[in-house]
Formats: sequence, structure tokens, C-alpha cells
Amino acid sequence: MVRTRLLAAAASLLLAVPAVSHAQISYPQTLYWGAGLIDIPVAWVSPLTGDFGLNYSGKSFSVDPDATKINYSESLNSQLTFSMSFMGRAEIGYAAYSGNPEWGFFGQAVLIRQEDMAMRGGWTSLLIPSIAVGVRNVGPYKAIDRFGTGYFLEPPIGSSPDSRHIEDAAHREFDTGNTIYGVVTKDFSLAEIRPNWPDLNFGLSVGYGNGLFSDDGNLGDAYASHNNGGFFWGIKSDFRPAPNFDLTLMFEDNSWDYNLGASLNYRGIRLGAYLTELGAGEQREAPASPGTTQDSVDYITSYRYGYQKMAFTIGWQSNLFALLRGDFLQSRAALLERQRQGLLAEINRRQQRIAELELEINRYEAQGLLDLEQRRLQVESELRGERERLQRLEEQLKRIEQTLPPTTTPPATPPASNPSRR
Repeated sequence: MVRTRLLAAAASLLLAVPAVSHAQISYPQTLYWGAGLIDIPVAWVSPLTGDFGLNYSGKSFSVDPDATKINYSESLNSQLTFSMSFMGRAEIGYAAYSGNPEWGFFGQAVLIRQEDMAMRGGWTSLLIPSIAVGVRNVGPYKAIDRFGTGYFLEPPIGSSPDSRHIEDAAHREFDTGNTIYGVVTKDFSLAEIRPNWPDLNFGLSVGYGNGLFSDDGNLGDAYASHNNGGFFWGIKSDFRPAPNFDLTLMFEDNSWDYNLGASLNYRGIRLGAYLTELGAGEQREAPASPGTTQDSVDYITSYRYGYQKMAFTIGWQSNLFALLRGDFLQSRAALLERQRQGLLAEINRRQQRIAELELEINRYEAQGLLDLEQRRLQVESELRGERERLQRLEEQLKRIEQTLPPTTTPPATPPASNPSRR
């Protein structure tokens, strides 16, 4: 019953959006690991080489009761990540866990991009999703949990001036280093279904991973009562509520629990607010701890897991070459303009072919010959296919024109094909 209510709430949130147009498909930074939804990855990489994301996130926890540990914050677990994309196919990044900090690298490679398949045409291209594989937590800290926690800093001992990273009692059985995952993502726009519908974008992602997605450190229900064994999924919808603003609404199951949130982008500055562990309920009371709290598994799990939390992100997304070289945007505009001109030529050819097919159908109808009926039906089927391809080309052209820098003034586009015929 709880799961049904959560899914219904997520569906109503993602569908209850205003009918505005011209939203661009994009993804925000996750809380911990580069581009994605709230926590889970997606099969998407920022399209230009040098695109980067700098992201700071924080999640609220109950106050750590152990005063003997070094804590930079007793109730906020924070992360800082930096990632960069290459050729729209790969993303690599670095994450600093909490304020101690522990750290690790992450990366992803997109094997199949749905944009490339759509350029080939045909109805099958509309069904083929993007597919990616990736890795998280590449580094020396293998006892990290799904929140990026697992260690504490032991104060300096004796003549050593350095604090030491020590796994706490609840994380000694974790082994989440080099977490590997695969994910499939399908994005679509309502305008791709019917041209007069708003350009409202949706995305569905499904995947599986080990380590951070499936390893509970033998804590069982104390870690998460909802465990999918490594399978995760998520949905999102993004649209443009005002000029220069892009809003993304998200709901996901990260294999451990449900998360819900929104991310707002203004000229590369992103702000996100999330409610996580929706199915966990209220925090349970911490049991009495014999000895020191850092040696009590029950005490640690009571203030860290098993209850709803709030989280936020503050991020900046831009392009490194755009910052270093003033002519980068001009080169990008020239590339987009060449793509635009190619699409205009293809659209013009499709429109001419549609006109030829319509004339042929009119000729067959005027003759009224039964033996030509089969040929007429064949031409009508071809006409429908040409119109569908033309519609996709026009939508692609529209997206490219919206991506062109504002200083570029594109020439007038050719008129749309005549929709009067069936």
C-alpha cells in the first residue's frame, strides 16, 4: 500500500506540469556521483567535450552521539564532486565524501546513444534507448555506504600529527569499492508524438549494479528494509517554466528506497531539493550502547539509516573550453549552423517527395481502377512514412535552432508540409 501511494504521488508530480514548450533534454548532477537523477545514474553524458559539473550536496542526519570522533558537522553529511564529459560519450569525475574527507573516482561510458539511432530513421530507431556502463567509488575507501559514509577520523596518537581514517563498527563488512553498473535510458518528448503538443520531455531509466547498489554490509533491515538486490529505476520530466529556467522533476528507486525531488537550472547554476528514503518512516530510538558508541553497530545504524531525510545540491555546469577560449562558442555555433543547413536541405527534399506522392495518389483516385488500388495503398503507406520522418527532422531542426547562441540569427526555415491530406 505504501509503495502504491509513493508511485501515485510521483506520477502526479511528474505529470502535473504546465504546458510550455521548447524544453531541452538534460540531466542534473546526482547527490554523490555525477550526472543522473537523485542518486541513480542514467545513460546520458553532456554532449560537448569539456562540459563539466561542479556540485556540492548535503544530506541531513541525526546528530552523531559520539563526541570522541572528529566530526566537521554532527548532523550534515556533505559531498563535493567534479566531473567532465568527452565527445558526448564518456564522463569521468572525482568525489570527496563528507568533510573528513574520504575520496574516490567515478566514470561512465555511453555505448549507444538514442540520438545517433534516431538520425538513421525508421520506426525501430524510435524504440532504441541509450545504453551505458559505469563505475563508482574507485579508490582506497572500500567501506563506503550509499551515503558516502563509513569512516571516522581518529585523533592523532602519540608523536603522529595525522588523524587516521578508521571504519566504524557498522561498516567493517562493506566492500563497495569499484562498484560497476549498467543502465538503459529512453528520453522522449510529447512533441515527437504529435507536433501540436508541448515539447515536454520525459525520461525513463532502468539499471543494475553491485557494490553500492546491493551490498548492505550484512546489516539487513537495519540498513534498508526495501532491497531490490541491485536493480534500480527512475523517471524524470523537465520543462521550461520561464525563459532561461529549466525545471527537472524526479522520482527514483535506488534499490534501497524511494527518493523524490526537483532541480532548477538557471544559465548553468543548478539548485536541487530532495526528500529521500520515503518508505523508511520515522527514526527508531537508539538503543543503549555498551562501551563507546563508535563500537556499537545498533547505535550507528539508528542515527544513520531507517528514516526520511532532506537533501540539497548546489552546482555549476559550464564548458572548460568556453571559459579558456573566447572562440569556442563561435566554433560551436558554426558546427550547429552546418548541421542546421543539412537538416534544411533534407527537409526540403522530404517535402518535395511528399508532394510527388500526393500527386500520384490523386491520379490513382481520379482513374478509379481496381487493379491500381494496391499501388495506391502502397503509395499512401510511403507517404505516411515520409511525413513521420519529416516531422522528426523538423523537431530536430527546432532543437538545434534553440541551441544556437543568441547572437546567431538563423535564416527563415522552409514552410511545414501540407497537413490537409490524410
